[in-house]
Amino acid sequence: MKKLISYSISPNGEKFEIPDTKKTDDEIARIKEICDRQRKSGKEIVVVQGLGFVGAVTAAVIADCKVGEIIPYFVIGVNLPSKRSFWKIPLINNGKSPFNVEDPELQEIFSRTVNEKNNFIATWTSEAYSEADIILVDINLDAIKPDIGKAETGYVDISNFKKAIHDIGKRIQPHSLLLIESTVPPGTTEYIVRPIIEQCFIDRGIEITEYSLLLAHSYERVMPGPDYVKSIKAFWRTYSGCNKIAANKTQKFLSDIIDTKKYPLWELPRPLASELAKVMENSYRAMNIAFIHEWTLFAEDININLFEVIDSIRVRKGTHDNMMYPGFGVGGYCLTKDTILAQWASKQLFDRDERLKFSIEAINVNDLMPLHTFDLLLKGMKNTLSGKKIAILGASYRNDVDDTRSSPTIALYDYIQEAGGTSEIHDPYATSMDKRPDVKISSDLFQVITGASAVVFVIKHKQYIDLPLSVLIDRIDKDACIIDAFNVLSDKKIQDLKKRQFIVLGVGKGHIIDN
Repeated sequence: MKKLISYSISPNGEKFEIPDTKKTDDEIARIKEICDRQRKSGKEIVVVQGLGFVGAVTAAVIADCKVGEIIPYFVIGVNLPSKRSFWKIPLINNGKSPFNVEDPELQEIFSRTVNEKNNFIATWTSEAYSEADIILVDINLDAIKPDIGKAETGYVDISNFKKAIHDIGKRIQPHSLLLIESTVPPGTTEYIVRPIIEQCFIDRGIEITEYSLLLAHSYERVMPGPDYVKSIKAFWRTYSGCNKIAANKTQKFLSDIIDTKKYPLWELPRPLASELAKVMENSYRAMNIAFIHEWTLFAEDININLFEVIDSIRVRKGTHDNMMYPGFGVGGYCLTKDTILAQWASKQLFDRDERLKFSIEAINVNDLMPLHTFDLLLKGMKNTLSGKKIAILGASYRNDVDDTRSSPTIALYDYIQEAGGTSEIHDPYATSMDKRPDVKISSDLFQVITGASAVVFVIKHKQYIDLPLSVLIDRIDKDACIIDAFNVLSDKKIQDLKKRQFIVLGVGKGHIIDN
């Protein structure tokens, strides 16, 4: 009988065979041999669980670090051998970044740590955890929102996270540090992770003492973009350990990989506080965005340019210089769901009836923000989208990266399709839409805009900011509508387009008046 072979396909279309049992057995032996050799050279073994936007780059930064002239760590990144994500493993092992981002240091650090330093490998086998001196957990823990605009109905399915921790608990050595970096509901480290690991120790016959479990939490502030790598090694970090030994080991480890002279560490008394800090920090940012959205609508109705109003306010440093600008919507892994993690913990772990009502409502406002851009599109198209080609410029939620997680572009795409229009999406970085394989992304800008009845700029990719107006004018319909949803077009470009009888509208740009 012919052997069935499964493949994982990268965003660029490369096919990688998913390993079978024989290859996995060989991989386990290879990992053990490599770790024995690296340990004899004086290095500690760091294993990073999860090779997503945080884990993969964090692993490369750890592998690249030096303390004086010493390279203290050898790094193994572990990812599931699934069709969806196995491709990252062979790509990393070839010294290539799995992400397409405008950060010149990103590709360099993967090439340097894998090909030059031989200090970083990726694998799919969980047996790597048994070799680790330090294990970092960098896996997603998603919140489920059954109804968009009703975040109060959201909840957390923690089963896969628990399974991943069990996988570690069955293999981790008692002397090893387990550092949770994932964004989790407050209380997860102490009330979910700790009991799992302790039970695994009991099952393995390992005696549990006050200091036998080295468990800590330290949340990341990774920002995919032009300073992707820098956001890991040159940024502030908060941490906390379940005991003093764990806290001290975490402090030393973080000090080795982060420039703590410029960016001092902050220790909190327990992991619960560190976990609360992460979800509160992101909830604050989400509320700032939601606050601006209602003023965006007000400014548009009274014909005011809200961008210049905010610029006049942001000169007040220390109190108002972090005020957000109007925009298209909120995407990414954190701001779209962190309050739900906190709300879930409040009820499920601490039995509180009080709701985080302001923070939850901010998520509702932000989730529905793309509807306003759709309303502007309807206005510009005289309420007729049926049979019309609409070009959406931007698939990722953040400029100059390929990250499409929870991208608000998905909502706009669906609104247009439901109204009878035909959406075509362009992005110079992203090649696929996260969790929406039915939504296609093109890299051919000319094809996407040619013959379009409307063009919607939804993100400030460098290519869109630098786009000559002649490229648009020569290809879109002569009476096309142009929507600037993220302040991509300057006022001069807008005026030039209006002189040519194009209809132009913009989010937060009430000074653009089209009848």
